[in-house]
Amino acid sequence: MAKKANNSALMSSLLYIVIGVLLIIFRDQTLGWAMTIAGIVFVVSGALDLVRRNYTSGAVSLVIGIAILVLGWTAAQIVLLVMGILIAVKGLFALFDALKRKRKNIILILYALFSIVIGLLLAFGNGFGMMVMVVGILLTVDGVLGLLSALKK
Repeated sequence: MAKKANNSALMSSLLYIVIGVLLIIFRDQTLGWAMTIAGIVFVVSGALDLVRRNYTSGAVSLVIGIAILVLGWTAAQIVLLVMGILIAVKGLFALFDALKRKRKNIILILYALFSIVIGLLLAFGNGFGMMVMVVGILLTVDGVLGLLSALKK
């Protein structure tokens, strides 16, 4: 049983490393791939619902899937813009709250500033690519650490 668990940990670690490296190398294409996969999932789900005679859910899923596939990158840019602005505004309010406190907490202030910067990067810069790269690095490091741990056992 321990050997099977070790093999599972080994495979998971290798998968993390592969996904992490792919995210680092192809960070700009990741959103397009994710949108394509999401669109296909919605279309397939909608078609299956229609086959099961669940017409309302099927039609809605099909329309969403087709819209994602056709408008994918444009829709993603709109979502990133809105999400980035919301994150920046939330960070701004958090900064005001942190500065109003009698006892200033540097962690709260830094977190608020970080939120504002990330929000602005998402909305108006290449923040998504940077976030994908950070996730890729974290997955790769986690995979390497897991691999080392699995090999020690």
